[in-house]
Amino acid sequence: MKNLNYCSLGILLCLFINTSIFAQKTKRHKQLLETLNKTLAENNIPGLCFSIIYENGTSEDYAAGFSDIENKIPLSKTNTLFSGSIGKTYAAALIMQLVDKGTVNLKEKYTSYFPEVVWLHKLPNMKDITVEMLLQHTSGLPRYVLKTEVWKTLHKNPNKIWTYKDRLSFIFGDDPVHEAGKSWSYSDTNYILLGMLIEKVTSNNYYDMVKSKLLNPHELSNTHPSLTRSIPNLATGYSKLPETFYAPRKTVENGEYFINPQLEWTGGGMASTTSDLAKWVKLYYEGSLFSKSTLKHITTPNPNGTNVENKSSYGMGSFIYESKLGQAYGHTGFMPGFNSIFIYYPGKKIAAALQFNCDYASSVLSMNDLIDNLVLITIKE
Repeated sequence: MKNLNYCSLGILLCLFINTSIFAQKTKRHKQLLETLNKTLAENNIPGLCFSIIYENGTSEDYAAGFSDIENKIPLSKTNTLFSGSIGKTYAAALIMQLVDKGTVNLKEKYTSYFPEVVWLHKLPNMKDITVEMLLQHTSGLPRYVLKTEVWKTLHKNPNKIWTYKDRLSFIFGDDPVHEAGKSWSYSDTNYILLGMLIEKVTSNNYYDMVKSKLLNPHELSNTHPSLTRSIPNLATGYSKLPETFYAPRKTVENGEYFINPQLEWTGGGMASTTSDLAKWVKLYYEGSLFSKSTLKHITTPNPNGTNVENKSSYGMGSFIYESKLGQAYGHTGFMPGFNSIFIYYPGKKIAAALQFNCDYASSVLSMNDLIDNLVLITIKE
């Protein structure tokens, strides 16, 4: 009888603990959804998705607001959104794998890999730029993607398929932003050149490499190369960009993007569910993809990359943030109609991703502060 009483007491205790944990989780879930909806209302944002993966591998995914405001279609956890410049991390991962194999040398002059490509020398600073400088954004190359002529070209021919030279020709003969290796300036141009390098040394298509080396082995089945105007399950995007971008208010109509996103390529070039984006950030920063020494390059501020954007620093293919949960690593992304951020908190071993189906979220709120606050809610006792 005594043993039976102890057994009954144990069962009751387990039930109490499980009920208490469930109640806490329900409370946090409710608070988080309230925060998401309040954020949308206060900032006139159509919708957002948020995903988090904890140290033990469990995950939670949230969606709030609308994919299509006019037709009252809710934004779903299964919707795909463009992740913008976060896509640079896939290119950086492939380059770093090639560095680990000894196929690519970070200190090597970039043009030594392309002795036959004469037009490369029309780019400023080209003879002095190393592979490392491209990864660090210290090359001094201007941003081709900000040239008004690029967007005029897209406006005239939204289905245009872009070659290496097509993109880079917009900055032929331009002055450098700074001397090669002597300062820091963020530029998509750097990562277009890295994409060229990946294809040259592997003799493979870049996106085939992304699929075979990164997506397929890690079951990122809801991450898609941005190669066509029709991306699976793409959310509607909303834009408030200046007229020079020729972007309509709704950048997605009937599942089709207003331009061919293939322009972006290794400067971004990916679209995914927010859940897949959180999985990717965990892989990227937990050392699953390359050596520890390579990961240190990625997460250590480069000599010219300290306090560069909003007091954050830059390593190689990664920003280093001072967050509300201590030092964190991550990247932001923009495409007309979309804003994204992914982040990894090494002190907590937590990965998180936040995506908006509008391109003005970053101008009306701090995405870093918001994602910090959301994570703090989820881990609150």
